[in-house]
Amino acid sequence: MRKGPEAFHSLHRHGFVRVATATPRVRPADVSFNRDAVIAEARRAHDAKADLVVFPELCVSSYAIDDLHMQTALLDAVEAALALIVEASAKLAPALLVGAPLRHEGRLYNCAVVISRGHILGIVPKSFLPNYRESTKSAGSPRGAA
Repeated sequence: MRKGPEAFHSLHRHGFVRVATATPRVRPADVSFNRDAVIAEARRAHDAKADLVVFPELCVSSYAIDDLHMQTALLDAVEAALALIVEASAKLAPALLVGAPLRHEGRLYNCAVVISRGHILGIVPKSFLPNYRESTKSAGSPRGAA
């Protein structure tokens, strides 16, 4: 730990963190393009000395029509992309909060994935769902439910 006046001026010493938001350019269903954009923004945040980077919901897949989010090929690609984002995070300082559609026990969830230093720290499904059609079907409904 640093001592002297420099220590006092450290924002971390006072319980603060530097939070960045990132809005990468994404393409619907172009998971590899979106993955690379997330990693590039994470590196920019690292260079800017951010502690946490918050990305938009579903940024790994991008928003698409509901049926596309239900396709196995897209969901497999999202899981593979997350693995590469986790791998890239090993060399980055900030924790990443990345949005992705994820499957669990036959259901599809709109999730925030917390990633830090090469590990997934947690996954939080969206819990306050809007009540309009496009948002409710792909965020926690069983496959095939309308």
